[in-house]
Amino acid sequence: MAQGLPAPSYWKNERGSELYIWSANSGTIQGIFTNHAQGFACQGIPYPASGSLSPTGLYFVVTFSQCNSFTRWVGKIKGSQIPTSWTLLYVDKKGKLSRLKGADIFTRIW
Repeated sequence: MAQGLPAPSYWKNERGSELYIWSANSGTIQGIFTNHAQGFACQGIPYPASGSLSPTGLYFVVTFSQCNSFTRWVGKIKGSQIPTSWTLLYVDKKGKLSRLKGADIFTRIW
C-alpha cells in the first residue's frame, strides 16, 4: 500500500468503467482501465493505465490507441473513494485536436 492506494485493488466509477491497480510502488501507479461509459468509444477494451502517486494526490493516464484519444485523471484518495477530474484529448472528424473535461468518482470494490 502506497499513500493509501492498495495494490492490487479494483475500483469502479459511476459510469461503470473499471480501474484495476496492480502496482503502486515508489510513487508509480500501474494498472488496467476498461471504459464502459455510455456515449464514448473504445468500450470494453482493457488499456494500460499508468501514473504517479504522492502525498498530495494522484494522476493516471490511459491512451485509447484504437480511438486516437488520451485521457488523464487527477484526484485524491479519500478513504474508499477517489474523486477525480479528467481531460480527454481526441482527434475530431475534421482532424482537429479537441478536448473534453469532466469528473468521475472511483469507488473501491476490493
